[in-house]
Amino acid sequence: MQMDKMVIFHNLLDENARPAMERWFRRSHVPDVLVQFPWTVRYLLYRPVPAPPGAENAGLYTYRIHENWAFHIDDRRGRKGLIGMTPEPVKDVIDADIIHIPAEPTEDFLGQDWSYEQHPILRWVIAYRYPVGTDKEACDRFFLDVQAKEIMQMPGLIRFFSHKAIEFEGSALPVTTSDKLEGGDQSKLANLMRHWDRLSELWFECNDDWVNAVLRNPPKFTKPDWATSDTFPFLKPKDDFIHTFLLESPDCDFAKNFSQLYY
Repeated sequence: MQMDKMVIFHNLLDENARPAMERWFRRSHVPDVLVQFPWTVRYLLYRPVPAPPGAENAGLYTYRIHENWAFHIDDRRGRKGLIGMTPEPVKDVIDADIIHIPAEPTEDFLGQDWSYEQHPILRWVIAYRYPVGTDKEACDRFFLDVQAKEIMQMPGLIRFFSHKAIEFEGSALPVTTSDKLEGGDQSKLANLMRHWDRLSELWFECNDDWVNAVLRNPPKFTKPDWATSDTFPFLKPKDDFIHTFLLESPDCDFAKNFSQLYY
């Protein structure tokens, strides 16, 4: 049975808003999302862990990563029959980006032959999109034929797989009260988030291993013609490249255990 998941990256822009936003997530937003059951079958929360030294940039998301799992994106509940979600209590304090991917990786490059007990796991989760105006199929061939092979030469890399994003029209999410309309067209709601082309995971045992593999002793990477940055992954942070660092287990599985209040 095919499963898809929607991965949502959240970044908090103002620490003063954390208490209000945490209350909103628990009391309003999570219950709003749970309304989509049984269409959505898993709703997971990960808390990013501190990034390794040198990983901090505009594309680093450090607040929350959510995963919403469904059997297939075409079967996910849409907006019909739903009312708007409860708006955030503080405006313009969160950056959020969504990527829709198959639950199973579309490519599994490295590390599928060991068990969880063999390594501690630091997951480097990367969402990226190829620059506007490029031939996206050619960019993806470069990733598969050139860059993936170079990534596998990183010292200390223990696991590497990737998901090609799902292409679809419109958003499967219920609308919020703050949705923006496209180009002044009052008859058409924009997708809630930008389109991303891929999500990849690179696993290391610890922060020092990441620093060694990416900054101190990286393999020789081929810079593509369409690069928007001079360093791997050759994409401009925040515009074409966002990332975070997670552990292997979610902090909450809301479909199984959800408490609306802290007490």
